[in-house]
Amino acid sequence: MNRSKDSGGYDKGRLDGFNRGKQDGYNKGREDARGTMTSPLNPQNSQTPQTPQTSQAPQTPQTSQAPEDPQNTPLNEVSLKWREFHCADKISGHFGHPVTLNDGAMECLKDTVKSTIWRLEITANQQSYPMILKIFKAPVANQDLIELNMYRKASGILPDLMPLIYSIEEGISGGDIWVFMEFVQQLKGQVNFTPDHFDKIIPALAKLHAQTHNERFLQHWDVFADWLPRYHSESSTAERQKNIKETLQYLDKAMDRPDLKIRLDSSYYRLQIILHKGPDFFPELLQAGKSIIHNDLQSPNIGCNNVVDANWNIKFIDWEGARFAPCWFDMFNLLGVFFAYRKDWRSEEDAVIHRCAHLYAAEMVKYGINFQEDPVKLYKMAYLQRVLERSLYLQLQWATEGQKQAFLLEGYLEKIEVWGKELGLY
Repeated sequence: MNRSKDSGGYDKGRLDGFNRGKQDGYNKGREDARGTMTSPLNPQNSQTPQTPQTSQAPQTPQTSQAPEDPQNTPLNEVSLKWREFHCADKISGHFGHPVTLNDGAMECLKDTVKSTIWRLEITANQQSYPMILKIFKAPVANQDLIELNMYRKASGILPDLMPLIYSIEEGISGGDIWVFMEFVQQLKGQVNFTPDHFDKIIPALAKLHAQTHNERFLQHWDVFADWLPRYHSESSTAERQKNIKETLQYLDKAMDRPDLKIRLDSSYYRLQIILHKGPDFFPELLQAGKSIIHNDLQSPNIGCNNVVDANWNIKFIDWEGARFAPCWFDMFNLLGVFFAYRKDWRSEEDAVIHRCAHLYAAEMVKYGINFQEDPVKLYKMAYLQRVLERSLYLQLQWATEGQKQAFLLEGYLEKIEVWGKELGLY
């Protein structure tokens, strides 16, 4: 089926179908619930006197509570497929004991047209463990396929930096793919995030990059070659060239609007000069090396199960943006995006950049990787490269088409003016 001519229509149709199906499922669930409540098999409708419960001794924190009576817990699709595909047998090896699924302790964390995420609970050796089930809905493509392939093929190469994959079940419910994985608690909600926390994340980030840096990535070429985006592939380069061209067009459109002209007037000619030098503005970034990068390092995508300890065991979550690209881009993703939104920390930005850039470089040295350029300079280059090839384009597009508020535009323009002059872009 060829969807290239109307991919927007296809996506809208898929979303409409998803919403209709979701409503139908909701209605059916209500009917089933009514049937259950009026059924003579429901204990609440039985006329048999109930035996008073006796008090029990409190359980230790390590011992799981008894699951609900299976006869009284309706089995949803997850429970049924768990049994049909013998998931317990496949997962038990990771725990060293037989495992059972607690059918009464499931929570749907997220449900979209492309995927569903469940938080499950299993019991092994009388202890309960949380577990994540991510359902990739057919057809799995684009960024969803990248994330799925990271779980399928890269978890063995980056075992300490990704959630542990327990089992992957293919071909469920018409082509859906179910991934059972380790539950890793997001940093968001656990800590009040400040720049001090970067120091706990950067060592893991450097380890991620070092394991696939330059020729180390090539050692696994057969694993990644046919699906992981590469920054300097023909298609990626063409996309960046297209973004630069459209950024220039949006810049002209913005100058025709009085409200945006005021914001852009002092930067217009400078941006024209700089953008025409693209799409590759700093060859030094390429010399510093490329690695598999995560590409979306916000606190919901960074996990840690031991935030009470001095040294955090960081694992990165949600890999749909992964690609083989200049390793310093992830430092922009980590620090640059934080300071773009957190104006309350702007006064400390320069000091934090200096500390974190040097920390990252020092961590990379531990793995035999030495940067020839000053780390702070490399960070600023990565920042401007990403802003000029992508972020500025999005801000201008949102502003001219009214899709979103361009809250970050002034901050980007300031960095382009100051750091662009410092780095010789104009």
